[in-house]
Amino acid sequence: MRFLPLLLLALAPGCASTLSTQQTARTLAPGQVQVTGGVGVFVPVGTLINVVDAGITEGEAARDAVDDDRPYSLSEEAQQRLLTAGVALMVAPPGANPELMLRVGVVDRLDVGLRYSGISLRGDVKVLLAHGGDEVGRYLEPGQRSFDLALGVGVSRHFFSSPVLDVLEVVQMGDFSRYDVEVPLYMSADWGDIFKLYAAPKYIYSRTRLDARLVDYAQQGKPVTGFDASLPATVGSHFIGSTLGIAVGYRYVHLYAELTGGYFRSRPQLFGVERDLGGVTLMPSVGLAIRAGGSDGRAAPGR
Repeated sequence: MRFLPLLLLALAPGCASTLSTQQTARTLAPGQVQVTGGVGVFVPVGTLINVVDAGITEGEAARDAVDDDRPYSLSEEAQQRLLTAGVALMVAPPGANPELMLRVGVVDRLDVGLRYSGISLRGDVKVLLAHGGDEVGRYLEPGQRSFDLALGVGVSRHFFSSPVLDVLEVVQMGDFSRYDVEVPLYMSADWGDIFKLYAAPKYIYSRTRLDARLVDYAQQGKPVTGFDASLPATVGSHFIGSTLGIAVGYRYVHLYAELTGGYFRSRPQLFGVERDLGGVTLMPSVGLAIRAGGSDGRAAPGR
């Protein structure tokens, strides 16, 4: 079993998607710029429960063996269960993700954004589909209201590093790649550019391609481990969930607070069997947004 802990360490570059929204459905006016800095905490609830449950089960088995004065050893099934839980945790580890987002209004009803989170770079476009309430320009005046619906499309490129195997000089790793495609539907209500309430149901598809040398190395593990230790060349996952958030401030500066929740589904072939690495996921986040620029003109009726 010495090969498998090393294999799990090789999977440590895996990282979770940044699920935060930090924006409403209302698009920026042409030429308007918004910069948002924030942080989100990724909490893979389902995975953490599975990891703890697996540890408790085997801990109780070990305790019973000691109480009965008999030797204790992990069965192959138990080993693979623990390893699968470990892989799931490494693919989507809990932790805080800082992020910086820049948005620019391009034309009426359309803005674009670029977000850097330390683990990924994401570009997106947002198109306003429907507007209700008052006619508004760059900012809402006190007493004005805006109700908006918009559709977005975003693409993320994740960054990987694999220092573990490099340090051990087993094999040089560097060909991991991961892409996310995100489709959010934004819904929001703004009151006087002071208080904003928004929601964003979203779907995210992620595709991770493992280093071909790691896949080949894993296939050679059977003589060492005694069972199939192969890894897939690619791993796909799906997220379905929604963001709920509020923002408070006035005109140029707003503080955002939100919670994103949903379910990740991923069932790759690991160790010769389809494994469930998915589960319920939560991501609370906060951010501070600063807006400036843009035309002083009012939007056309019906915007």
